[in-house]
Order: sequence, then structure tokens, then C-alpha cells
Amino acid sequence: MHASDEPNVDLTLDETRPVFRDRAHAGDALAHALRRFANQSDVIVFGLARGGVPMARQVAEAIGASFNVLISRTIGVPGIEELAFAAISEGSDCVVADPLAWYIGVPPAIVDRLASRERVELARRAALYREGETLPDVKGCVVMLVDDGLASGAALRAAARAMRGGHPKRLIAAVPVASRAGLDEMRDEVDEMIALSVPRAFDTVSSSYESFEPLTDDDVLTALGRPARRVSPMVYDISGRITDGERTIEIAVADGRLVGELATSQHFGFHDNSEAGHEPDALVVLAHGGGGSRDSYRNRYIAGRLRMSGYATLRVDLLTSSEQQTESRAGETGFDVARAATRLIDVCDWATRAGVYGARRVILLGAGTVAAAALSAAAQRQSNTLAVVTRGGRVDLAAPDLARVRAPVLMLVGEADHQGVHLSRHATQFLPRRAKLIRIPGASHTFAEPGALGAVAEQTVRWLDGLTMKWTRSLLSSRRSAN
Repeated sequence: MHASDEPNVDLTLDETRPVFRDRAHAGDALAHALRRFANQSDVIVFGLARGGVPMARQVAEAIGASFNVLISRTIGVPGIEELAFAAISEGSDCVVADPLAWYIGVPPAIVDRLASRERVELARRAALYREGETLPDVKGCVVMLVDDGLASGAALRAAARAMRGGHPKRLIAAVPVASRAGLDEMRDEVDEMIALSVPRAFDTVSSSYESFEPLTDDDVLTALGRPARRVSPMVYDISGRITDGERTIEIAVADGRLVGELATSQHFGFHDNSEAGHEPDALVVLAHGGGGSRDSYRNRYIAGRLRMSGYATLRVDLLTSSEQQTESRAGETGFDVARAATRLIDVCDWATRAGVYGARRVILLGAGTVAAAALSAAAQRQSNTLAVVTRGGRVDLAAPDLARVRAPVLMLVGEADHQGVHLSRHATQFLPRRAKLIRIPGASHTFAEPGALGAVAEQTVRWLDGLTMKWTRSLLSSRRSAN
């Protein structure tokens, strides 16, 4: 359909059921819808790798057109790789950003670093799928871009802009299913947008299929009529995006079992500090509970951003699910800081015993009420706590322990969170070492405002990088003196 028209399917059908059985079924339907392009000698059908390639071949064979592959890569949000905030495509050096990048506040430098990492995988796929052949000349041709669905549309927009640079006579995009928001984003990118199904309540592309298995390199090579090879040097999530390997773990503590996600970054060679000649070699424990969850997008993003700078991360809930429900009803004043601090110490001790990367130098990061638990834990676990970072304003709940905190402390508070600013400023008076208090412009206590989360992450990384750099220099100096 045209992006401005009504879709050519009956939207009164039961949208709770998938529209297509699988990609082959969707490809047949798409080929039928595109039969008006049959036997036109100037049509080139490009399948977006990976999911769009088999469909593109079905379409090309049905209408008698040339068939090729185009590689377009979405860039996942750090720590939330299943959400794309930008995309790149072969044939173009530009990065197509999604509004999500602006909302989170991902700095351009970080976007560029992530794009560079994705370009390595893009080049690998191009070499594998095309065996050294270049993209065909599309000048004066009708170019048809086919994919298995359109959600945000970042990948398809990147592909369209790359093809537009080749000066085709006409640029068409075709998908079996699309979101209305995705269609709106594509309005100015192509000459015609064709979608068979546009659900009123769009969930995900996969929800429109009964079977939607992720495709492999072998599947693409088969569709291209080439021998299968198995080359998969990087780590991917189910969508094919590069990920940094968080895994769920359980930690036994004195009075129960806690659940967390552990990830290290030393295997990925993707550190902000590589030019400085050191890696942090530290574990950041992002503690949650008391109304918060380790799986919130804020916590996942901050953890992902820390891993980009070489820190290992452990996102852990200090409360069981039943305890979280009880604490939620009790409110902040009912939060048991002492219990949470004891469990946080148990978590750190477990990491040391288990030989977790960076566990010799633990950085404690707590938000809201759990910030108090992080400070209390640091007061009791002085020898192996490198630093404490608090996000939010309930540091006052750790008042009895503040005088015993020996580690440096960074306090991040929303500028509009007047109570949090007051409580944090007051707490700094009782800390033995001077704490750094940073107010995030325009942010409230939730840091949900556009750009606030990105600012929190960058301030945290910048401060920790300076701290670990000083620690490394001090360690090297001590070793030289000893020798």
C-alpha cells in the first residue's frame, strides 16, 4: 500500500491471530501483490539480509526480475540490544538515527562507536554473501527493497538512503507487515511503500507470523544459491544483533537466593579506555529493590554503557519477587536498608569467591532507596569497595553509616528533584572523603526526561574512568617502587 492509503487487507479480522504462517507464506502473498511489476526488465529486487532475502527471491522469481541482497544493520541500544536506535547500510557511510537515541540521550560519539562495531559485521556478511562482488549499478532502474517486516523502520530507511544515492528511476519498499509509525517514518524515503498488513495494535514483526525463526548465514546463502558456510565469530541475540553476553545467575545468600544478570566485557575488545593504556578491571554491581527492578530500561542501559568502557557488570535484585511486592506496599520508609546492605555484601563476597572478572575492585551503584544500601555496604566492606555511585535522593536512609564510608562517592540527582538535591547535599557533610554531587539538568527523580538517562550514564562513566585511571597509575607506581 501507499503509506497514506488504507491497507489492502481486512483489518476487521481477528488481529490476535498471526496473519502469516511463515516467511514462505508471506513471500507468496507479497509476490502476488507485486505482480504488476512482472516482466519489466529494469526491476531489481533486493532482499534485506537476513530476513528479507528468501522473500525477495520469491518475489523476483514470480515477477521475472533481477535478484540481489542488501545488508542493512540495526544498532541496538547498549544493554537493550533488542531495541534499535539507529541503523547502517552497505553502500552508504551515514548512520540513520531513530528518535529513541534522542530520547535516551545517547551521545553521537557512542553512536559512532557502535556503528563502527556493526560495520565490521556488515563487511563480514557482504564478503560472505557476495563473494567479493560489488553492489549492482541501480542508476535508472526500479529498485525494490523487500524485508520481512517493518517496526521502527530504521534498517529499511538506511537501506533506502543507500539506494537513493545510486540514482534509481524509482525506489519501492515492500513488506508483509508494518507498524503505522514505521510507515510514517518511511514516507519521505521511498517513492512507494507497500505493506500487506498494518495492525491497529502493532506489537512486533514476529507476532504476525505463526513461525518466525531467526535466519542464519546458511539460510541466506541457500536463498542466494550458494554453498552453505558456517561463520559466526561474534555473539548475537535472537534478532541477530551483536550483544555482550549477559547471563542470568542465582546467588545464594544467608537468607535466600537472589537473581541477577552478569556480564563481562574483556572478550569484546570494545573499551573507551584502550587508548589510555588500561582497562578498568572492576565490577560494577547495580543493586536493585525497594520499588526498582534490575530489568528496567534505565538499569539495562547504564549497565550496557559501562560495559562499553570495559567494566564488568552485575545487575542484581536484593529482594525476592515476593519481598518486592511487600516493600512496594510499604513504601520508601518501609525499606529495610540494613537487610539490603547485608545482601549486597553477600553478593560482592560471592563474586570474589567465584573469581568474577573485576571482583577485586567492586563499584556499588544504587538508585533511590537502594542508594542507601550501597552506602551502608561500602561502610562495612571497605577494603574491596573502589567507589559508590548513587542515582536518586534517598541517601539519608544510610545516615548512621555515612561516617564510615571510605570509598569515593558520586551522587547523581535530577535538577528538578529538590528534595533529592537537599538530601544528597546534606549527606556529603558526613562522608569522610569529599563526595561529588552532580545535578542532571532538567531531570526529575525518575530521570525519565529526554536525554536524562544518557547524561547519567556519561557522568558515571567519566567519573569512574578518572577514578580507575588514578588507581591504575597508583598501582603501577607502587610496583615500580617495590622493584
